[in-house]
Amino acid sequence: MQREERVMDATLDAVLQRVVDIKGSLQELLVKIEREGEQGDWPSYLNSFSVISAQIYTLMKLLKNEKTPILRNYLTLPLQLNAESDEKLLVATEGRVPSFSHDFVPNMLRTKPEPDMEQKHQALEAKMAQVNSDTAQKQINIHNRVVKHVMDLVNTAREEWETETAARTSQPQTCSLNETQILVAALGTGKGFKIRAQPPGPSPTIQQPPPQISTASKAVSAVKTNIKAATSIHPYSR
Repeated sequence: MQREERVMDATLDAVLQRVVDIKGSLQELLVKIEREGEQGDWPSYLNSFSVISAQIYTLMKLLKNEKTPILRNYLTLPLQLNAESDEKLLVATEGRVPSFSHDFVPNMLRTKPEPDMEQKHQALEAKMAQVNSDTAQKQINIHNRVVKHVMDLVNTAREEWETETAARTSQPQTCSLNETQILVAALGTGKGFKIRAQPPGPSPTIQQPPPQISTASKAVSAVKTNIKAATSIHPYSR
């Protein structure tokens, strides 16, 4: 009996710690939403949701553990009712419950749903009782077919996505980012090229062809000479 009590105390402490962690993460998310509003960073919100999801998964894993006692088999009963203010209870409930009195016990230890929810549940049960069994079975079968069809669509989309992801990751690499950057640097700035040094010695001279005398200058000089010779002989000098 004492061993069961110790196991139960350890389980309740672990569950309480997980619940406190989830509560803290939710409070941080609410504060972030109130402060940032529409200007909030969406990846930051996704990180907060991921943390909360992981904490809830840890809590559910703890509750489903084989060593965890089944909490629904235990009852919670008030051992003492007091109308006076209790500081420890006030701190534990963050100022919501000042005392564990007769007014708070039905709300804190409620095992039945709230009256509004209970009325809705009873109305649904009455509506179900009015439906014929054959009609109800047909509606159930139609609902199951619709759910199965949706699940098939989701599974098909997931398989296609996984196949595309696997094919994308298994394709051989046809280019290298490193080599591309080296090639661009070599073409743009000449990086990586080696400059060959010229061997010592006389620099090669360029042979120029000999100047050619144009025939037009010869013809001009000949004409001038002939004119001078003709003017020295006068036909009426006798």
